[in-house]
Amino acid sequence: MKQKEIEFKYDASDIKLTDFIEFCRSRDPQKYIEASGYDYFYESPSDIDGFYRLRIGHDMFQLTYKRKTTSANNFIRDEDNLDMQRSATAKEQIEAHIRRHGYLYNTSIFKNCFVFNYDLYTLVYYICYDMDMKELGRFVEIEMSEEHSWPSEKEAYNNLLLLEKLCKSIGLIPQARIKNSLFERYRRVPK
Repeated sequence: MKQKEIEFKYDASDIKLTDFIEFCRSRDPQKYIEASGYDYFYESPSDIDGFYRLRIGHDMFQLTYKRKTTSANNFIRDEDNLDMQRSATAKEQIEAHIRRHGYLYNTSIFKNCFVFNYDLYTLVYYICYDMDMKELGRFVEIEMSEEHSWPSEKEAYNNLLLLEKLCKSIGLIPQARIKNSLFERYRRVPK
């Protein structure tokens, strides 16, 4: 399922980070990562279901294009990730490139992420801030592995539904799902 993002995102304002970490550690993750950095979002008026995100962190420089497969939600999206070396690429180069394709800067956020990787999925808790470091919100994601050879999109989605049931004890229930992307939540709407 490369170039396909299959995930549920939840409002985590009532989920304690310590409870989340304890829950994840009890499931023997393959890898744990703490990461932080900036997400810069770019949009085009001719692409209402897609956007670019430039992620810049201490050891990350990644350009991602995301497009909804249905306008109703962001549970399944097309996703192209381009990982670059921060020392070899400048933010201005990326912005010039995507501007030539009609995408202009819209907004930015800063995120602290707590990432637990498992064989078939990833659990993430993250806290979003505006550029003045005022907290905007807390979220949890269950994301199916893009590296796994899923027989079909439906199979990956069905496994996501099963994982959601396993995570019910920490508040991950269908009613808490968020249908909008972070870009949609925090974008600047033209006046």
